[in-house]
Amino acid sequence: MYLPRECPACSPSAPRGVYAVNLDGYVLICWYPNPEDDIVGYDIWKNDELYGTYDYIGTVYAEDPDPYEYCFEYGDPTYGDQFYYAVSAYDQDDNLSELSYEEVSATPRPEGFLRLYDAAADSDACGYDFSSQSNIAQDCSLPSTDIEFDTTIAVNFFRVEMPRVMIQDYGYTYSFDDINLAPELGWSSAGSAEVIESHCYILRLGESEGVHYVKLWVHTVADGYADFWWAYQTDPGNRDLMPGPAGDEDDVNITLTSGSEETGGIKKMKGFPKGRRVPPTNRSGKQDDDRILQRQNTLP
Repeated sequence: MYLPRECPACSPSAPRGVYAVNLDGYVLICWYPNPEDDIVGYDIWKNDELYGTYDYIGTVYAEDPDPYEYCFEYGDPTYGDQFYYAVSAYDQDDNLSELSYEEVSATPRPEGFLRLYDAAADSDACGYDFSSQSNIAQDCSLPSTDIEFDTTIAVNFFRVEMPRVMIQDYGYTYSFDDINLAPELGWSSAGSAEVIESHCYILRLGESEGVHYVKLWVHTVADGYADFWWAYQTDPGNRDLMPGPAGDEDDVNITLTSGSEETGGIKKMKGFPKGRRVPPTNRSGKQDDDRILQRQNTLP
C-alpha cells in the first residue's frame, strides 16, 4: 500500500528491512520496497564503520509492480573484510531519503567441498589445513593439520589436536547454510566428535594471528571416507559464518578436486523467497559515482 505524498518536494522515507548476507566472495544486500508511489530507484552505500562517511557503490531501479524485496549483489574480492551497508531511496524529482536505519554488516568468507580418507587407509589424504583454502586433503601428521578423519575403532571420528583446535558437534541441520554464528562455548573435551551425515560441526582454530572459526556440514559418510562442506572465516576473532539467503529449498550440485580425484556433492541450501527478483544493480552513468553520505550516531 502506497503512502500519499502530502509534500511532493519532501524526501522519501528511509528504506526499511535492510539486511546483508555473506556469500563466497560477495555480499547480497536486500530491503523492502518503499511505500511511496513515485520511487524511481535505490542507492546502496558502504562504510568500514557504522557511523561516518558512506561511499556510493551502486543503484537498483524500482519496478512496477514492486517485487517482494529488492537485492543488490556486491562483489568484494577480499575475504575477511567487514563493512557496513545502507540503502537510500530517491523519487522522480531526485529527492533523496536518509540512509536506512538498520545496523547491517557482512564479512565474506570462503567455502568449499572436501573428501577426507581414513587415516589408517590413506595417511596422505586424511587431514586438512583450513587456512590453505585449497580443497586438497593432506597428511594428517603434518603440524598444519587442523582436522583428521579416523575410523580405527570402527567408529567414524573427526579428531583435532587440542588445545590449538577445538571442535563440537552442533547437531543435525537441514543444510550447510542453517548455521550463521560460531558459538563461544560447548567444545568437546575429548578433542573429537563422531562423524554423522547431515550434522554440522564448528571448529575454533588458534592460529598465529588469532582465533579463526570454521563450520562443516557432512554430506556423505562411506566406507573409509567422509565428504563435507566447509566455510572458514578469515577475519580473526570474527564468529560470523553467515549462510546463503533463506527461502525456498534448493539443491546445488558441485564437483571439486580433492587430492588426486574429483568428488561431487549436493549442497542443500535455501534459495530466495517466493516473489524475490534481483533487479539490475546499476543505473546508467552512475557506475563511477563518487558521492558520499554522512550517518551520525543519532539513529532512531
